[in-house]
Amino acid sequence: MKPLWHISDLIDFEYLLLRDDLLMEENGQDALKHRDRDIYLQKIAPAAAGQGDLTQPFLLHRWLKVRQQQEADQTDGSVLPGRVWNELYRISCLLILLLGLTSGSGLAFSFLGYSGTEPVNVSMYLAIFVGVQILLIALLGAASLYRLLWRLDLRSSVLYSLLSGLMVRGMLRLNGYIGKKLTGQQRLQISAAQGLVRKKLQTHGSCFLWPIFTLLQVLAIGFNSGVLGATLLKVISADIAFGWQSTLQVSQQFVFTLVKVLALPWSWFIPGDIAYPSLAHIEGSQMILKEGIYHLTTEALVSWWPFLCLAVLFYGLLPRMVLLFVGLSSQRSCMARLQFKGAACGQLLRRMTTPLVSSQAPRQDRFARPLAHGLPQSAESCEARVVSPDDQGILQTAIALIPDELYEQCPLNTLQALLQKRLGVTVQETLRTGVAYQDEQIILDQIGERNSTSKIENIVVLQEAWQPPISEFLYFLKGLRSSVGADVPLIVALVGKPGSDTIFTESKEEDMKIWRQKIMAMGKADIEVLELVEAS
Repeated sequence: MKPLWHISDLIDFEYLLLRDDLLMEENGQDALKHRDRDIYLQKIAPAAAGQGDLTQPFLLHRWLKVRQQQEADQTDGSVLPGRVWNELYRISCLLILLLGLTSGSGLAFSFLGYSGTEPVNVSMYLAIFVGVQILLIALLGAASLYRLLWRLDLRSSVLYSLLSGLMVRGMLRLNGYIGKKLTGQQRLQISAAQGLVRKKLQTHGSCFLWPIFTLLQVLAIGFNSGVLGATLLKVISADIAFGWQSTLQVSQQFVFTLVKVLALPWSWFIPGDIAYPSLAHIEGSQMILKEGIYHLTTEALVSWWPFLCLAVLFYGLLPRMVLLFVGLSSQRSCMARLQFKGAACGQLLRRMTTPLVSSQAPRQDRFARPLAHGLPQSAESCEARVVSPDDQGILQTAIALIPDELYEQCPLNTLQALLQKRLGVTVQETLRTGVAYQDEQIILDQIGERNSTSKIENIVVLQEAWQPPISEFLYFLKGLRSSVGADVPLIVALVGKPGSDTIFTESKEEDMKIWRQKIMAMGKADIEVLELVEAS
């Protein structure tokens, strides 16, 4: 089955989400609400009529295709990064293949230089062109087996750690170099960008590792093809002799046995004289330093080249072709298992599926249908109302963490109505945080234990936007994320300065911007920041 998503789609999707975040910071989210709601009503819902429940990957993919078409229709000449990725990846594959062919053939030609006084050393040929590759493949297999036995994901691999570490360290060095020349706001933006990269490495890092793995196999295929082609060309176009020698006291029978074992992959269908040299040929091609080459027989000297070519083919070229197929298949599988649990995805889904608030009489959405993962189902389900116990099975539930200074002023019915309208969730339980002399770790342990016994669907942390996030709160968020894992959505719901009669007031846009950048700088996935009370 063809996967719904590709690497280029994922790149375009993340780029468009990031650009929407910037637009939302500058102009607010009203324009985005109207745009995404129109996309859903005019493009997605009519085209998907009769398909049953719409899953998140399908819904987001259809949104992406519409946005890609909108960008393509623009006349400013801009190109989405997914298309750039496709072009660069194709060019990289070609260049790396040529690099492998050039390096492999060049090394083989230089090694196979035969002056007529000393045969080409078979031992060195096998060690360089076959032994090294067997060692590399064995190490790869051992690492894969280790991850399989210990149930480690691909992000534990050395290649992933190396690439992600280089990227993060490079950003930190850049930040340290230019940080002194920037304003506080610019440093905050750079910190947010670094956090975004770390977050994407956590969520999508393995999807971008397989293309690199594939490129390495293309390089190895080119190298082995170059070695094999150069060896055959040298044998055809020149009179070349092969012999073996060793300072170690190795018997001819041992060499014959070793060669016979190496030839097992092909000796069952290729005649013995071609598959590997006979014992007589091995005896006749042994080079002894003090005796020179005049005692060696011509038949024995030329008997090695079929074995050497077959060894490169079966231990070098074919395994790399298999690994290339494995890499391509694993990349398809990784994209098929792609999950969209980030905060930005949740905001986008709500913008598409939540009817817009207007002063007109409510009308039934003719495209409304059940959506997977607890998304709003119709215009009625998005109205602000208090959820009764009989209704709570319809919506997802949430645990609300309310700071001590707001707890007594936070009526549950109002909080229920706002959370249902903004997030499509109902409060299952409230917890008081920030109480003087109370250890926050007790709350974290309590939430972690609750999540292990009965899965928590959402966690909402109520905060005042006009008070910038302090280090203690960010540390608490990190602990909260560690307690429940990466699968539980974590939402920081912000309110403005308390009024005379309510704490649920609008948040200022500049305060929201600071909070988003601070949370993004944490580099933690699935921590969403939103204003609980929408601007009127």
